[in-house]
Amino acid sequence: STCSFENDLAEYLESYNYNTLQSWCAPTLGGSMDIREARLKRFGQGSSSTAYPLQQAVNTKDTSRILTSQELSLADLIRQYDYSSAYAVLIPSVPGYHTGMAIKKYGYLKLRQEIIDVFPSIQSLGEKKKKKPPMVCQISSLGSLSEKWLRKFCSALDYTSTHHTNPLDDNCMSTKPFQSLVKIIWPTTDEIRNSVEGVEGGGSVPGRESNLQKSFLKPLYHRWSKRDSRKDPFLTARHVPHIKTIVQPSPSFGNDRSIEWLLLSSHNLSKAAWGQVQNNKRSGGKDCFISHWELGVMFSPATLLEVCGMTKPVRILPIGYDAAQVNGTISLCDDGDDDDGSSDFINVRVPLPYDVHMPDAYDGRDEYWTVN
Repeated sequence: STCSFENDLAEYLESYNYNTLQSWCAPTLGGSMDIREARLKRFGQGSSSTAYPLQQAVNTKDTSRILTSQELSLADLIRQYDYSSAYAVLIPSVPGYHTGMAIKKYGYLKLRQEIIDVFPSIQSLGEKKKKKPPMVCQISSLGSLSEKWLRKFCSALDYTSTHHTNPLDDNCMSTKPFQSLVKIIWPTTDEIRNSVEGVEGGGSVPGRESNLQKSFLKPLYHRWSKRDSRKDPFLTARHVPHIKTIVQPSPSFGNDRSIEWLLLSSHNLSKAAWGQVQNNKRSGGKDCFISHWELGVMFSPATLLEVCGMTKPVRILPIGYDAAQVNGTISLCDDGDDDDGSSDFINVRVPLPYDVHMPDAYDGRDEYWTVN
């Protein structure tokens, strides 16, 4: 049997239209099994080898290596593995005009569908809806955006608004102020200049002045690193970013600084990467036009809980900025709470290299970095 992760990955690779068949010869992954089993036990699972190639693929005289008995397409090769234990949901973008049922298979409409699946009822959010912080979008390139596209994008992905907005309706979107919808993490000129890589490293953040200077974007910019270096446990300011992430922080009730969902991806913030809904003149309906191939993985407490069979609710917490620090050392542990059964949650920590909940907004001293 197959799972959605496997199907999405195989279909994504098939979209490249590789014509050459692949032969694959590599060591088995058995050497890493002890490490993997330890990780699975950490999430409450027993022994498992489901991530490894199907057993019939290794029944050869030399069991230390895997050799396919015939040449396979890349997608068929991928299907030799079992992805049923994948903790994430794959979010692909594939170039083309996507219509009908395929309109929700790629780009930001795919991500929206997964968010709806994770948060099936807006009524269940209760107080979360009232105190919800903006999404955080951290990128290394910014496309030529319109105010309307960005508003539709944010409305579609925000778990408190997506249930009563329709991306296929040109005028159905949130009317809230932009600053309550999204924060954009973008490095300043000084952060790039003062990094280890210096100005040459700024090529990893190829933002154009014409795209960054738009008036509706300027109030949304936040620094890559903390202004006060003493509050920067990862020393983020030392290095130029190229990572791309989107995070939906949880409302802060007391000391809860958790995350509702997280995307780690190759997608930058652009219509070309995420897609743009437009009228399809041929069919008279709508399509989503995407220009780029991109790929990301989306995590949430629900995806972890579903796959790992955890007995307690899962809480995703950023490492570093919100985790305990002892003598300047970042703790990756859960302070022992869940190990002795005294906690109401299983904490899963994520090493995001910026402050998700309280990034520093630009002030009069800050200028956004551009390659111009």
